[in-house]
Amino acid sequence: MRIKRGITVRYSYTTDKGEKKWDMTGIRDISETGMSVSTQHKFSSNDILTFLIKIPSRPLEWIEFTARVVGSEEMKSITGETLRAVHITRLEFINLKEDQKELIREYITWSLSRKKDIL
Repeated sequence: MRIKRGITVRYSYTTDKGEKKWDMTGIRDISETGMSVSTQHKFSSNDILTFLIKIPSRPLEWIEFTARVVGSEEMKSITGETLRAVHITRLEFINLKEDQKELIREYITWSLSRKKDIL
């Protein structure tokens, strides 16, 4: 099940110069297998990003995990114009530990109990 729920997250990526950079963004939607986020950069398929998420159901804990980029495309306005420096990046979680999966499941259950949007 994929839910549409915005959470602010931190993520890191490696630049073309080999530097590790951190940025903040919002999750657009999330499931047990992946998520989509808004990013300022267009990433290539198979790029690996590291994320830090603090979920509302456990506000004192950070979840750190990695994800592989499935696709990254420029966001369009309602009129079809490309929005500068805004990309929708789709990600697949990789190497999640069981406790990380459980936290994501817990967050989904917590969100559903608040009757938020479900995709």
